[in-house]
Amino acid sequence: MAQDELDTFVESLIERKKLKGLTPEGREDIKTELKELLVEQINRAIIDALPEDKLDELDKLTSQENYNPEDAQKIIADSGVNVAKITTETLLYFEAFYLGQSEE
Repeated sequence: MAQDELDTFVESLIERKKLKGLTPEGREDIKTELKELLVEQINRAIIDALPEDKLDELDKLTSQENYNPEDAQKIIADSGVNVAKITTETLLYFEAFYLGQSEE
């Protein structure tokens, strides 16, 4: 997901939440925190969906001193995991939870 798309999504969540008395600084703090949480949850969902062999490959790669994030992206891209679908599902779940529409 592109950074500007994530910014737009988070801005929409904050707007729809209708937080009262929010200062511009507070809005930026919430925006930063929500983006960090979303990226963390998306990454976790993608990792959880990886087949065991790709997970092992990713684990070995990330433990190397000369670790390159582009190599990790290639492993994920070659894994057969539908990253777009996982990202969308994670965003929808997060949206429902944040706006208080979660069934849990």
